[in-house]
Amino acid sequence: MASLGFEEARLRVGTLGISAMLALAGGFLDGFTYVGHGHVFANAMTGNVVLLGINCFSGSWRAALHHVPPILAFLVGVCVSQAMQLHSRRRSVSAPYPAVLVLEISVLLVLSLQSAKTADILFTTGVAFASAVQVQTFREVDGHNYTSTFTTGNLRTLAEAAFAWFFEGHSQVAARVVKDFSVICTAFLVGAAAGGYATQTFGNRALWCDVILLVLIAIRVQSRLSSPSFVWDKVG
Repeated sequence: MASLGFEEARLRVGTLGISAMLALAGGFLDGFTYVGHGHVFANAMTGNVVLLGINCFSGSWRAALHHVPPILAFLVGVCVSQAMQLHSRRRSVSAPYPAVLVLEISVLLVLSLQSAKTADILFTTGVAFASAVQVQTFREVDGHNYTSTFTTGNLRTLAEAAFAWFFEGHSQVAARVVKDFSVICTAFLVGAAAGGYATQTFGNRALWCDVILLVLIAIRVQSRLSSPSFVWDKVG
């Protein structure tokens, strides 16, 4: 079967089902790092940047340096995702969604095999990289921008759409956005709770749960990318 165009591939994977599963996986990682590795959120860099600035201002240089590796790992992850997408565009092949998921799964598998005595910085840095690769690659749900590894922007979009639906005419477009982002935000919340509970119970092996979920997502993504277009149109 000929490779899909980049844009068609993007539309095929930007479904609510896949997006919600990715949000579930992203929330799990936040619960994992917060409960098991220093009470930090490695998926979003806002906290690291804020603490870096505060520690620099107060002269706590050692504490400040602690926040640099996750920030750098996040930046590298974004660049890796962009490089993979650019390579696909230049070769006129499908966007590298399965390859990105395989990369993320590999990173999390390595982290899951580390002992309980392994330094927290390895986990926060590795998760920051995996999170960046995921969030930079999977960016749309039903044509709207969203994030799968942190939820501030999703909550804003949900609130905007809900306001538009209540006060600007009950449009079907706004209702669809409310439904999509309600599901995504809820999936992220459930994932965070599951990640925290699993980490308390299984330690670093809790990442196996996220790996299994990402494998299922990869299978679903590959299925949508390889299906004939007429089948995809019927399935939606």
